[in-house]
Amino acid sequence: MTMTCEKRYEMLLDKYLDGEISRDERAELFEHMETCEDCTARYYELKKAVMLVQSSSHITAPDTFTESVMNNLPNQKKRVSWKKWSRKHPFVVAASLFILLMASSLFSVWNEQAGGDISVQGSRDVTINEEAATVTVPEGETIEGDLMVRNAKVEVEGEITGNLTVINGEQYLASAGEVAGDIEEVDQALEWVWYHTKQIVGDVFPSGRDNGE
Repeated sequence: MTMTCEKRYEMLLDKYLDGEISRDERAELFEHMETCEDCTARYYELKKAVMLVQSSSHITAPDTFTESVMNNLPNQKKRVSWKKWSRKHPFVVAASLFILLMASSLFSVWNEQAGGDISVQGSRDVTINEEAATVTVPEGETIEGDLMVRNAKVEVEGEITGNLTVINGEQYLASAGEVAGDIEEVDQALEWVWYHTKQIVGDVFPSGRDNGE
C-alpha cells in the first residue's frame, strides 16, 4: 500500500464508517479494495472494532472509571507514539476498552446477584425448593435444550438434552440422571466474567466472514 493509497483510502474508510461517504466515493473505495489486500484487511479490522464498541453500548462504566483512566494515561512524551500505534491497531484498542468496561460491569452484577434469589433459565419443568436452595430435574422428566440455574444446587434425576450451567451453586447427577451436553459450574466472579465474555464474543463475531455489504 503506497503513501498515496494510504492517505486517500484511509480518508474514504473513515467517511464510510461515519456514514458520510457519497455514492461515488463508496464505489471508488470498494473497487479499490478488490485489488488492494492491505486496504481490505484494514476495512474488516475497523468494521469489527465498530461492531465491538456498539455491542458494549448497554454496559455502564463504574463511577470511578474516568478518574482511573486519567490517572493511568501515559506521559506527554509517549502520547505521540501511542496515538500513532492506536491508529494502526484500532481493533486492539476497541477490544481493550470493551473488555475493561464489560469486566467492570459484570463484576458489579456478580456482587449484586451472588446469594440472591434462585433463577432458572431454559425450562420450567423442574422442581424448585427455595428453603433447601435446590433445583431438581425429576426422574422421568426430559429438559429439551440447555438449562441454566443460579444460586442453587442442581439435582439431575431426569435428562437434559443440552448443556447444564450452574452459577453460584453445584450440581449432583443421580445414577438415573443424564446430561447430553457439557456441565459447567461457575462459582467465582472471574469464572462468571469469563463465561459471559465467551457468550458476548460469540454474538459479536459469529462464524463466517462479513462480505462488507
